[in-house]
Amino acid sequence: MSGASNDWLIIGVFFAAFLAATVGEIYWLTQRLKVPLKKSLTTVFLSNFVTITLGFFVSFIIFGILFAVAWDENTEMRGGEAGMWTALIAALGFPVLLMAAMKRLLIAGLRMSEVARPIPYAIVSTLIFFAAVFGLPAIFLAFR
Repeated sequence: MSGASNDWLIIGVFFAAFLAATVGEIYWLTQRLKVPLKKSLTTVFLSNFVTITLGFFVSFIIFGILFAVAWDENTEMRGGEAGMWTALIAALGFPVLLMAAMKRLLIAGLRMSEVARPIPYAIVSTLIFFAAVFGLPAIFLAFR
């Protein structure tokens, strides 16, 4: 099914990076910041799961619309090239913004007073997560 290129290895690296980033963040919250385990598990798993499912689904839909517009020569994108770039930025940015917002809301909702600065924490942990789940497979692909 996947032939000689072993495409499934890239997917395996993605999920390994997902697991490593998730476990690393849970460890950071429980050991370094002394957040109770239940709260850290809820915050990390819920935000990661919603981002991977809903965030990537919305991006998939936007990319599908862009592909459909590009495929049909008679269909014109509203807003021209600016509309295309806006949709592309929205597709790429939505999962990142969703994860950061989810983490920030969960920290406030679960009353995690151990996290002194929740907004910087949400932004940095989100960037680390995406660097891991996209960066490691890209590095693996480049050096393969």
